[in-house]
Amino acid sequence: MGQNATPSNRAGHPSPALSTKQRRAVEALLATGEVTSAARTAGVSRATLHRWLTEPLFVAAVRSAEAQALDDLSRMLVRLGRTAAGTLARAMADPATPAATRVRAADAVLGRLLQLRELATLETRVGDLERTAGLGEGSGMADGRRGEAW
Repeated sequence: MGQNATPSNRAGHPSPALSTKQRRAVEALLATGEVTSAARTAGVSRATLHRWLTEPLFVAAVRSAEAQALDDLSRMLVRLGRTAAGTLARAMADPATPAATRVRAADAVLGRLLQLRELATLETRVGDLERTAGLGEGSGMADGRRGEAW
């Protein structure tokens, strides 16, 4: 594994700089979320996988694959969110829909809107604090991780 190797390729798959078993382990960690199962799937011992999880290139490949998986899920949720919002809008506007259902739909929309506003406000405040503290991209804390997941 070279010093200049990247942790993943553009498609979000583990880096070719990793061995075949390491690439399988990265994919298995994402699929199972468990070291023992991932090690079995990759054909290595649990101790080997734990050792790999201390190696920066391997950890970077896992993090990159996780980020890609979250990006994929985010896009799917955005698409589903549009469908859900349309469903709520139709339920609220349809006079044939029982009043209790329309009220529940309206409550759901308003509740989510308030949550979204709160999240946006918090994101702005955290960004301001990070700028004030000199933190930001490349600080190692921008992804919100404080410890190891494995």
